[in-house]
Amino acid sequence: MNKKKILLAMCTSTLLLTMAAKVLAQQSNEILILEKIKQSDSDFIEKQSFPLSPTISQQLLAQNDNTTVQKVKKETDWNLIVTALVSISSLVVSSAVAYTSNLRQADIQLCFSRDLIFSPIFIKDVSGNDIFKGVGFNLPLTFYNWSPQGGTIQRIRLVINKYSHDDKLYDMAWTTFVKITEAGDFVNDNLAQPISVKGHSSINKVIKFDWISEQDDNNSFDVQSGKYELMIFGWTKSTEKPDLKYETFFNLKEEHYKIFNHSMLDKKNRAIWVLLEENEQQNQLLPRNSIKRLYLQ
Repeated sequence: MNKKKILLAMCTSTLLLTMAAKVLAQQSNEILILEKIKQSDSDFIEKQSFPLSPTISQQLLAQNDNTTVQKVKKETDWNLIVTALVSISSLVVSSAVAYTSNLRQADIQLCFSRDLIFSPIFIKDVSGNDIFKGVGFNLPLTFYNWSPQGGTIQRIRLVINKYSHDDKLYDMAWTTFVKITEAGDFVNDNLAQPISVKGHSSINKVIKFDWISEQDDNNSFDVQSGKYELMIFGWTKSTEKPDLKYETFFNLKEEHYKIFNHSMLDKKNRAIWVLLEENEQQNQLLPRNSIKRLYLQ
């Protein structure tokens, strides 16, 4: 925790407690003064030499003094209670504000972009020939942290499986951070490593996950048309289980499958864009009635 922020919270609490103590002391002094006034009046009456019993006027005066003092004491007691409650409430509110504004721990969350980009992976052999080795997945992610304290994304894993093959899940570790060029190609930017997310900020990353397999390997990624499940697991702490989880889906269409196969035959690393959750429609030319039906009605 930031020492300056902790000190600020402590000073605020101390100030409120001091103010409350002063108010209580002031009220106590008022009670003491009233008691002294009452005692002085009593002493004054006792010192007077009355040959006879007190007159009716003197009895009424003494009774009025007692009633007035009791009334003031009762009002003062209520004032003390109200003042104490207000002071305690102010202390609780200021402490809560100090915690949420300065001391609350990092709370990092993630959200997906609209696309998953995948492509075949080729590796050159000793003769310089391109050999197909697997499938690479580029996933744009946004990490955001609305807490004042910063945090770290320590690692991310991607899990993909076809809905018709629930017993075969591809669990992949992140490999590199990539960036897109003006020509639309993806190039490596840096090795995947912990991501620092400052307080009250967000950061965008395109993370690459590779599924590499040997030739004739039964564990090769089976690219087919159909519906796939996609899961992301993230760690912000050194724990066994992830504290970030997100699930979505995507559909590989027949056209995606054909592009992938042509890329393998041509030995070219073509990027294939697939919509996640199909929550975004491609650019389209529509009549006014269709716009009203889709977005306005």
